[in-house]
Amino acid sequence: MKHFRAFLFLIAASAAAQPFHFGLRGGFAFQDVIDSRGNLRAASKNWTLGPAAEVTLPFGFAAGADLLYRRLEYQDPRSNTANSWTVPLLVKYYLPGDGPRYFIEAGPSFRALGNLPRIEGNATKGLALGTGVRFGAGLARFSLGLRYSRYGQGRGLDVNAPAGTLRTKENQLDLLFGLTF
Repeated sequence: MKHFRAFLFLIAASAAAQPFHFGLRGGFAFQDVIDSRGNLRAASKNWTLGPAAEVTLPFGFAAGADLLYRRLEYQDPRSNTANSWTVPLLVKYYLPGDGPRYFIEAGPSFRALGNLPRIEGNATKGLALGTGVRFGAGLARFSLGLRYSRYGQGRGLDVNAPAGTLRTKENQLDLLFGLTF
């Protein structure tokens, strides 16, 4: 029992020493999330925005998660809207040094699409890889990064699907800005 209490104390002390950062992350996609066929056209504005959280770990590592919202639009020929939520769970490594801290990040990414009728191959699970730089070591921290996400094919593609069927793109590249405290 004595060793168990010492173990719990060490875990609690270690967890308390790790700073927690919370803020906003937003940015722009270099392409639309949905890929259209036939008379359907993607017409999204390609911005994304949402809360971000990060826990600093020892040896230059950090663990973080985002909850990014993106409004999707497509025409069939009427204009329609849909919602996309992306949740990347990332491990970051900050290169050592003073001043700007360069980082690389990797981890699983999950995407949920809503209000999309006639969707085919809804790719919801993937891998995110990124790189960037973080400025500021005080209370406010600003980051700029480039994140690539690769999603699976979801349920698979139906070659006999109607020409007006939407499907999600497997590759996504985002330019992201973050402000955390």
